[in-house]
Amino acid sequence: MIASKFGIGQQVRHSLLGYLGVVVDIDPEYSLDEPAEDELADNDALRTAPWYHVVMEDDDGQAVHTYLAEAQLSWESQDEHPEQPSMDELAASIRQQLQAPRLRN
Repeated sequence: MIASKFGIGQQVRHSLLGYLGVVVDIDPEYSLDEPAEDELADNDALRTAPWYHVVMEDDDGQAVHTYLAEAQLSWESQDEHPEQPSMDELAASIRQQLQAPRLRN
């Protein structure tokens, strides 16, 4: 089990840039190719902490998939964001899917 601060379907903020996002998946540690020396993931402590697949919106309102370290994210206390309703809808949809019973064949 992953000991992570954030859960799937939770809304978060990028700590430095302030962008709103929704967690769509969690990795227990950095799982992409080997990071370049100048990347954040080059830090051993950050690389072995949870990493998050987060959907955010660009300036044009288009969904952008990002991969962020736990240290780059902070809690989002608000449930509604009139300026980005699509992020609210995505978070609600993911949470609903996680709660729905799964049918097996």
